[in-house]
Amino acid sequence: MGVKPRAVVLTLGCKVNQFDSAAMAESLRAAGYEVASGPSGADLVVLNTCTVTQKADQEALSLIRRLKRLAPAARLVVTGCLAEADPGLLTAAGQVDLVLGQADKSRLASLLEGSQGSPGGPAPEAAAAPLSERTRAFYKIQDGCSAGCAYCAVPRARGPSRSLGLEAVLGGLRSYLERGLAEVALCGIHLGVWGRDLDPPYTLAELLHILAGELELDAASFRLRLSSLEPLEVDDELLAAFEMYDWLAPHFHLPLQSGSDRVLELMGRPYRAADFRRLVEKLNRAWPLAAVGTDVMAGFPGETDSDFQATLDLLANLSVSYFHIFPYSPRPGTPAAARPDQVPEHIKRRRAVELKKADQLARLDFARRNWGTVQAGLVENRPHPASGRLKVLTGNYLTALLPPGLKVPPLIPVTLSPPDNPWGLMEAEPASGL
Repeated sequence: MGVKPRAVVLTLGCKVNQFDSAAMAESLRAAGYEVASGPSGADLVVLNTCTVTQKADQEALSLIRRLKRLAPAARLVVTGCLAEADPGLLTAAGQVDLVLGQADKSRLASLLEGSQGSPGGPAPEAAAAPLSERTRAFYKIQDGCSAGCAYCAVPRARGPSRSLGLEAVLGGLRSYLERGLAEVALCGIHLGVWGRDLDPPYTLAELLHILAGELELDAASFRLRLSSLEPLEVDDELLAAFEMYDWLAPHFHLPLQSGSDRVLELMGRPYRAADFRRLVEKLNRAWPLAAVGTDVMAGFPGETDSDFQATLDLLANLSVSYFHIFPYSPRPGTPAAARPDQVPEHIKRRRAVELKKADQLARLDFARRNWGTVQAGLVENRPHPASGRLKVLTGNYLTALLPPGLKVPPLIPVTLSPPDNPWGLMEAEPASGL
């Protein structure tokens, strides 16, 4: 038997990209490649890109240059959102051997045999659940977006919203359960609209009820996590499912973007600050220790100091667990990029710093509220690099270190305590139960 060619698949961007990369890695294994973890000595390097911000574009270009130095003999294939939105940017420097649009990801192995890709084609339906060496996996059940926010290039990069069919979703989840994974995170570009385009249509809440009836889901050995959901899509029907099923992780990620109604209208967002406030307060009352995270944008065109202060004030008066902070980045072809009232870079940077300080306070407050509580901890297969100790990820999205030398099942109850290590991570001790 000859030596297998070595391939590595690298990912930039969101959970959906991570799922797509895992699916590509599986297709390469099936085609006879050995999939490695790093580019050194690789025959093939596949880079799955993001284009949500200008910084993401620059990160991709910088990584391409670095990969050419680390693996000069490897064939370099670039795919993902940047490859779909601006393939010319990737080919201009002459360092990329093949650029594949979203429609060609699922045909990666066959295209490597000599066929040409077709950048700019429509993205395919979500692939079947890929294999994973971890206790946790992402599962893409929805792709694309039809919302049309003024700042976002995702519709151009991924096309309109499309749902993975119900039977396919069930089949993918069964495969994860059969392999003993302890957590699956359902993800999508616009996850909350899953099922609306199917025949018959479904809601995300209906999907959860179907999963409960079709699959044997036991919170002692498995949990399901939902990724980002738009605020107006977290309705009473969906919250009722969280009340009913203890295998659902108590974690809600709700993009806010701005606390100013004026800016939200300019962004093309369909909710207002009061809607976001009411939802977070409802979640806090029902699940006081649930993680409630958000996305916040700094410096959208036309954002004034008073608009930004409205964002800070809203977040300061809500119990939010963490923020993801994005300085506004103009995306070519979007309405926001054409506005004349762009916020200067130094002001965007200053506002991002202020948001980061607020985020650090929110994270510390949420961690402190969880000290002494018992949470369901997912044990990650890969130890913490610096300490060699196993890490756990709780249902409410906190990370902690287990004592050294333990042999434990993938999902265990743990008692959380303050950090007692040089890395600032909380400590977790196995507990008797939840």
